[in-house]
Amino acid sequence: MKQDNIDLLLENQSLKSEFNARGLDLSQIFCEIPDDLARENRVLISLLDWVTMYDQYRDRKKMEAHGYLFPPISPGIDPENDWIRFKWWLKGKSLRKKLVNLLPTYFIPKNPENLSYHEALTALEGMSELLVEIQFSIDFIQDVPPQLKYQHLIEILEDQFDIIEEGYWHLDGCTGYCPGCFQRPWCEAGNRSCWSEDEEAGRMCLIDPIKKFVNASSQSLQILKKFNEFKK
Repeated sequence: MKQDNIDLLLENQSLKSEFNARGLDLSQIFCEIPDDLARENRVLISLLDWVTMYDQYRDRKKMEAHGYLFPPISPGIDPENDWIRFKWWLKGKSLRKKLVNLLPTYFIPKNPENLSYHEALTALEGMSELLVEIQFSIDFIQDVPPQLKYQHLIEILEDQFDIIEEGYWHLDGCTGYCPGCFQRPWCEAGNRSCWSEDEEAGRMCLIDPIKKFVNASSQSLQILKKFNEFKK
């Protein structure tokens, strides 16, 4: 290992030990940058400076008066929430929780596979009301069957979300990976993008739950390819 790399590694370990000594969990607000240790160290130095200055001033307005405007935490949401989360972090509070742990304890998820259209719609509406109360809004594509929407919500119950005080998390169901998306047949982007999975399947690739509602024809692959050619 080159000397420069050794120095960076030692600096990195020293910086992280400073946070450990203060009882601060970096994993709550910091994303490691293993392929760029120099940059990671700069972020840690900035964060440590913020911690030191806040220990001194203990007040947001005083911090801002000295040029400390935006807490260098990740992910950055917006100034108000970032300040709140920064102060929570300094107090040792958890900044993210599983969605299921944010919902009321009386919430009992139903098995989406056993629900009819109307049962799924009722379950979806009930869960939507609970989600709004904890600052989550559902923005799925309108024509997607309620069974698929509800099933997706049940699947992400174990996902972790950063806790926010102001604003909403918008759940749109989109990951950018069309072959694995429960909304693909009803999505304009999903209907106009050709993936390697589509070519391997010889048709638009759909996940199994969708196949209860939609079947992709062999002609769907040619349509996807034409849209791809048009975009080029």
